Amino acid sequence: MHKSLLVFTFGFFCGLNLYSQSQEYNLSEEDRLYTKVENVKILTTRGEMLSLSQMYVREPFVLALVFTRCIGVCSPLISNFKEKISELNPKEKFKILVVSFDTADTKADLDNYAKLFNLNQNENWVFATTGQIPELIESVGFHPEWDSSRRQFEHDALLVGINGNGYIVKKLIGIRNIRAVESMIKEISNEFVISYPLPHNNSILSCFTYDPITGKKKPKFGLFLLLVPAIGTVILLVIISRQKKKKISENY
Repeated sequence: MHKSLLVFTFGFFCGLNLYSQSQEYNLSEEDRLYTKVENVKILTTRGEMLSLSQMYVREPFVLALVFTRCIGVCSPLISNFKEKISELNPKEKFKILVVSFDTADTKADLDNYAKLFNLNQNENWVFATTGQIPELIESVGFHPEWDSSRRQFEHDALLVGINGNGYIVKKLIGIRNIRAVESMIKEISNEFVISYPLPHNNSILSCFTYDPITGKKKPKFGLFLLLVPAIGTVILLVIISRQKKKKISENY
């Protein structure tokens, strides 16, 4: 019975820790969190000149950074996000803002790009260019690199969640599952999201630490602390058992 309790306790607390580490996650997703997005001007494919503050005071939005000549991840990113949104059919009101970070892209390019996904008439999706690309990508921690031999940008598939006050509250890097997308929508809509913090090197109470370079987990001090009560209980039971046996032998 005591052994079962020990296993259960160990599995419960450390299981939470390992669960949080096993999810899709990139440390870059913490970069620029809870800072304001740069209030740049954008030109939408509908011919509107807006600042980002004019957008987020109306509704929060998810920002996707793409370029129309991309032969890599840009189209899968938009296609996947569109699919996940349609599956969720969220009740929250928000926009999806797709902005090109390529100076060669024009308003017409973005309009054609929207048509590829049948989103040019969708009021929830906004496609735009901006003359302030460096300011925008720096404010969200996006760092594309130009490959002159391939004539392509090397970049992450990035979605940035902006709340109604203009703060970056969630970042997703890579093609993500429906739970991650749902979490982002809740974050930008200021809904409460249950989460477990990932352990860091300064978190002494975690059961394990995870090295993203080697991919290995190592036990930490928190594991020892977790086992102390159970080990102490076992030792106490052994002492009590021996004392009882000693008294019985003395009586005889």
